[in-house]
Amino acid sequence: MRHPDIDLHVLRLLLTLALTGLALLGIAMARTEAQPRALRIPPPPDFELRLDAGGAGFHFEGLVDFGLTEALRGLVATHPEIRQLTLESHGGYISEARGAVTVLRAHGIATHVEGHCASACALIFAGGAARSLGPEARFGLHGYALVRERHFGMIDPVAEMQRDLAIYRAQGVEESFVARLADLPQVPMWYPSREKLRAAGMVTMP
Repeated sequence: MRHPDIDLHVLRLLLTLALTGLALLGIAMARTEAQPRALRIPPPPDFELRLDAGGAGFHFEGLVDFGLTEALRGLVATHPEIRQLTLESHGGYISEARGAVTVLRAHGIATHVEGHCASACALIFAGGAARSLGPEARFGLHGYALVRERHFGMIDPVAEMQRDLAIYRAQGVEESFVARLADLPQVPMWYPSREKLRAAGMVTMP
């Protein structure tokens, strides 16, 4: 037969251990909450947008990156007299390309390419009030990377593609050329000739 005093001592010991454990857990949680969370600082935009050397036009070079639309809007507001944007880009985020197009169309700004302009850059080019290519210009187009007939969360790739095709149509690009854009693969890049670009209305100036 167990002595009642022994049971009382055991209960007191267990209670003490439980309270000590709770106290230590509370201290650990307090220390964890007190530690500041590491801040995720996004990298700076990977592009350059500036006045060209002669101050007669804007020059964009680099990735069509987040922040481009606001940067272009601010530059246009500062220099409302300028009416041309020269592009040099391998592409980037299509949402920013669409935003840049809204700025170009709102202010009647022409677009020009001297070097390479492809992918999302091509959509920005199409947004120009007038569009021209330099002697060494290369203009690349390709289809969407997202698989058609599938939805990615709230994103419907076909609907997104139609938004961009509507921009080409609104800018006077010929329908057969727009239909070709809808059927392009993601790779390889298509580099249409100057003659095709001019005949389709993508290029509007000599």
